Amino acid sequence: MVQRSNNCISLRREDGGISAEMTVQASVERVWRVLTSFEEMPAHLSGLRRSRILQREGKRQVVEQTTTVGIPLLPLTFKLVMDVVEERPFLYFNQRLGSFTSFSGHWWVDPASEGNGTRIQYFLKASLGGGWKGGPFKNRIKSMIHQNLQELAVWIDNGSM
Repeated sequence: MVQRSNNCISLRREDGGISAEMTVQASVERVWRVLTSFEEMPAHLSGLRRSRILQREGKRQVVEQTTTVGIPLLPLTFKLVMDVVEERPFLYFNQRLGSFTSFSGHWWVDPASEGNGTRIQYFLKASLGGGWKGGPFKNRIKSMIHQNLQELAVWIDNGSM
């Protein structure tokens, strides 16, 4: 767990994926606006190089994202086109095509139990083909998720939108 201005981020392996949780001081509405502001994300998340909406139809969107992952001496770029479905309090995502063999999960946003702020839960199940299995890959993904959540929390609590 990492302490960050009254907020705590916890990550753990669960059901073959990675689960994370944090609480922010902002309202549920503010959190939802940030999580669905795909085209603004690269300005706030350092690893995300590109994020754009390819198609929008009701509560379903097709989103393309490109990210660079720094592994010592070997920066890797991953591209992903995914379906994103808004079913409050959930935001589901599932890869259509991209660098991963599979990439799916969800965000879950609800008021914090203390009544102050918003609890955000995240779950990701991802795998890469070509021998990118096991500990090093999962540890790097976990580290990336942690960094993204820290930056996301700062954007939610302090950023403009």
